[in-house]
Amino acid sequence: MNQDLQRSQSRRRPRYDEEFKRNAVELLESGERSAVQLGRELGVSDCSLGKWKRQYGRQGREARSAHGADQSRIAELECELAAVSRQRDI
Repeated sequence: MNQDLQRSQSRRRPRYDEEFKRNAVELLESGERSAVQLGRELGVSDCSLGKWKRQYGRQGREARSAHGADQSRIAELECELAAVSRQRDI
């Protein structure tokens, strides 16, 4: 049982902080290297780079800002609906 624990601990994937991921995405978006080349240099899979690009890249930021605007509009409409419902109930 102790050997199983040691094996599982030795196979853990490295954890990368957000700053590392953002820097990797900036390098990837600069277009100087392909995802495969950059992944080899950084010791990261190209799949991870793609995931980070969707999360932290230009398109990801644009999608999040659009989503944030939608959420604020929904909250605004919910408040308005609550006010109208209260007026109706009077």
